Amino acid sequence: MAPNHGFLLQNTMAEPVSRTYQYRKVMKPMLERKRRARINRCLDELKELMTGALQTEGENVAKLEKADILELTVRHLHTLRRQNALSVRPEHTYADRFKAGFRHCAAEVTTFLSGMDQATRMHLTSHLSGCIRRLDVTQPPVWVGPTPASPPRPAPPNYANIQTPPPVMPLQPSSPPAHQGDESSGPWRPW
Repeated sequence: MAPNHGFLLQNTMAEPVSRTYQYRKVMKPMLERKRRARINRCLDELKELMTGALQTEGENVAKLEKADILELTVRHLHTLRRQNALSVRPEHTYADRFKAGFRHCAAEVTTFLSGMDQATRMHLTSHLSGCIRRLDVTQPPVWVGPTPASPPRPAPPNYANIQTPPPVMPLQPSSPPAHQGDESSGPWRPW
């Protein structure tokens, strides 16, 4: 009995395979591998962070599975929340952090300018003090000290004696906020 080649040829021609189907067939396993690699990378990093945090608390952590890492992280975050270490404090708003950063940069510039000629130093110092004054018009300043890991810095110069005009531009952007419920703003998912 001879094989029926006509049936095989007719059967393969009846089912055309689209390029999209072929692409998905190849890409789906690759995307899944990348997703799992991302998850494992984050879990490894979380394990390192949690191991360090738990060892400082006196717990002995030798070998952790993925579920253990996640459970320990959740428990640690609950502990931090109970201790109010995760609460948002009003003095740490974005505007206050910006002001503190600007003051820090102004102090660095002033330190750098000590080697410059007198006219340039006075011009730039008065400009910076005017900028700081405009920042202080809206709210009293909140000084955020250097982090414990940073080296000691010289005290920032006092710009309080310089008079400047009121601010011309608002500190907050006038554009409307972005649409909050937009589904496209989330991370891309392959499904």
